[in-house]
Amino acid sequence: MKFKALFIAAITALSFGFAACNSSKTDAEPAPEAVYVDEVFACADSIIGDTLEVQGIVSHLCAHGGRKAFLLGVDTTLILRCEATAEMGGAFAPDTKGKHITVKGIFRENRIDEAAVAAMEARHAAADSVANKHESCDTEKKALGQAGLDTFADRMADFRAKIAERDSLEGKPYLSNYYLEALGYTVEEADGEGE
Repeated sequence: MKFKALFIAAITALSFGFAACNSSKTDAEPAPEAVYVDEVFACADSIIGDTLEVQGIVSHLCAHGGRKAFLLGVDTTLILRCEATAEMGGAFAPDTKGKHITVKGIFRENRIDEAAVAAMEARHAAADSVANKHESCDTEKKALGQAGLDTFADRMADFRAKIAERDSLEGKPYLSNYYLEALGYTVEEADGEGE
């Protein structure tokens, strides 16, 4: 029941827009309230480098020690990767999977251009099968808009096609892969339960 209420609240908040997209920032302003994943993606270019608190449901934790948590948006095609830092203990707790959490972190952009694709191909050619398997995590592929692409070659071709399309439409010869450099997080309490 609480999740339904949270999603209704998120949709209502989205209808009013993400205040950080339309306001200028100064160091004297208080930190904004936590926002949902959808709101972050709605104005991603204007908040790179900002410290945010982002709410979402943890759909997946990295199997390699919980260093990455993936937060779902109300639009479940929107997934924000949150990367744990040493400052927060280096990993998300295993019991956060499936829970509603708020992650505080710095919003970052990783650009994927032709040089980045070529570097991925070089690493892939040199890596063993274990490393290659790690590169193709289904949730990470979904976050990159590559769900359903099973081979590494298909993924690289998809990157190149999307880079070319964005370059022709926007004059930007790269893809923007956004993520949150996590500084800390809290698990939201479920109705009637403690943390």
